Amino acid sequence: MITLMNVLLGLGVGLFLLVLMKTYSDIPDATNLLLSANIGTYVMTAPRLFEADVGILYRYGSSGIYLLTGRYETLITSMFLHANILHIGLNMYALYILGKVVELSVGKWKYLLMYFASGIVGNILSAFLDMRAVGVGASGAIMGLLGYMVAMEYRMTGKLSTSTIFIALFVIFGGFSANVDIWAHAGGFIVGLIWGLMRRFRPKPMYEVSYDLYY
Repeated sequence: MITLMNVLLGLGVGLFLLVLMKTYSDIPDATNLLLSANIGTYVMTAPRLFEADVGILYRYGSSGIYLLTGRYETLITSMFLHANILHIGLNMYALYILGKVVELSVGKWKYLLMYFASGIVGNILSAFLDMRAVGVGASGAIMGLLGYMVAMEYRMTGKLSTSTIFIALFVIFGGFSANVDIWAHAGGFIVGLIWGLMRRFRPKPMYEVSYDLYY
């Protein structure tokens, strides 16, 4: 059961992290905001800390049935809910690693648009391919960031390394984790991949040479 104390504690933790990382880290603003919001929401919804309140997860998670009844807000709310401390820990570590790179690459607003577009499309795909399931987590959105980075590696090098392909497939299919929403992962990854492939991009040269001609 979520109490007022849980809500206040979650808000406090979120704001504290936001200020702390803004002051003492090199994490870009939008990634800092997403990390703080996700962790604060987890603290708010996990009275026992190690796992979240199941009632909250079912009420605000993403589901095809919810969408058919007009509860479209769950496409967003589900992205900030996590089932347990391992779930939030793995997702926030991935967001920390990928978010910094992608935000610096595309800028704050395009980064946020990519993040939410990936998460929403992943949730929609999952909802309609498995109507009765209820999904939670930021992994669909984070997979969009991975998809973007894979696309940019291909555009910069003209190929994909075996390790990149392996890591992408490993993460999409959930690695060694159970109860993974593969469709949400795949949907988010595809959005980021398409974004990266369609982005206007001209790699900067490693160095520039100028010649001065004298007559």
